[in-house]
Amino acid sequence: MPAVERYRDNLNNPRAPGTGCHGWIMSTANLGIISGLGGDQTFEDIRQAIPQEGRRISDREITDAINKALSDHKGGTFTPKPRPEPVVQNGAASLQRIINQGKISHEGDLWESSPIRLLDDPKADPVLFLSTLFEPTDLTWIGDRVQPGILGDTIRTTETWSNHFRNGGKTAPHIILNPLTGTPTTKKTGDGETFRGDGNVAAFKYCLVEFDTLNRDDQIRFWSAVKLPVVALVDSGGKSIHAWLDVQKLAKVATSEGWAVQIKGELYDAVLTPYGVDSACSNPARLSRLPGHFRAEKGKYQKLLWLSKDGQNVAEL
Repeated sequence: MPAVERYRDNLNNPRAPGTGCHGWIMSTANLGIISGLGGDQTFEDIRQAIPQEGRRISDREITDAINKALSDHKGGTFTPKPRPEPVVQNGAASLQRIINQGKISHEGDLWESSPIRLLDDPKADPVLFLSTLFEPTDLTWIGDRVQPGILGDTIRTTETWSNHFRNGGKTAPHIILNPLTGTPTTKKTGDGETFRGDGNVAAFKYCLVEFDTLNRDDQIRFWSAVKLPVVALVDSGGKSIHAWLDVQKLAKVATSEGWAVQIKGELYDAVLTPYGVDSACSNPARLSRLPGHFRAEKGKYQKLLWLSKDGQNVAEL
C-alpha cells in the first residue's frame, strides 16, 4: 500500500491516549513525511485526528515525532507555527476565578435553566437539537468517527435526519458542528476527495469547546459564569460537557481564512487554550457528540443539558 494511503488509513483509525497513541503518532508522522506532506500539514492532521478522550497529548509530542521522521528521511527540522500571544495571562488562576463565580454547579439546575424546555426522555433529543440549531435544508453529517461523508447516508438534510429519528431510526455517536456543501473537496492528504472535511463547510455557525481535565461540577460552574454565546451544552456520556458556541456572535466569519484568524487564533489560541480548553477542537468540521445517542461502552446517554436558539451567556439567564 502506498505511504499516502497508509497515512490516510492511520488518520481514520487513531489510537486514544493510553492505548498506543504514542506509537500511532510516530507511525503517522513517519508516513506523512514520506508522503511529502510537510511538517505543518502532518502536524495539523495528527492534532485533529487524536481522540478527545483521555490524556492530553501535547504539541511537543507531535512535533518531536515529526522531527524524528524528518531526521530519518529528509533532514531538516520542523517548528509549529507560533500561536498568538495569549490574551489571558495565568490561565489556571483566571479559570478558577470564573469557576468560583459560577451560579450553577449541578446538572439538574443547569437543565432547568435551559431557555428551550428540554424533554425528559433523551431519545427525543436528536430532533429537538437538530430542529433548533439547523435549518431544514442544511446538510448535516452524523455517524461514527471514521465513517466517510456519503450523501444520502451519513450526510442528509436536517429535515431528513429528523424524520429518520422520529420514525425510530438508529442514532450515531457523532455530528459535525457545521452544515456541509454536499460537494467534494480534495483531502488534506492530497489523495482522493472528501465530503466531510473543513473545506466542505457551507456556513460557519458553531464552534466546539471542551475541557478534558476539568471535573464535571467545575465545568458546569464555568459555563454558568463565563460570558460566551452558548447555544448548547451536551453531556458527552463520558466525563466532559461539549459546549457549542454561536460563531457569528463572536465574529462575522464567512471564510476558512476568517475562521483561522478570528476563531482559531483570536478565540482558541489567545483566550480558551490558556484556560485549559482542548485546542484540538478548533476546526470548523470538528465532531461533537450527538444528543440522544446511547453510549453502550459507558452505559449512558449523550444528552442535552442546555439549549438556546441564539447564543446566550448562561450566567445572564
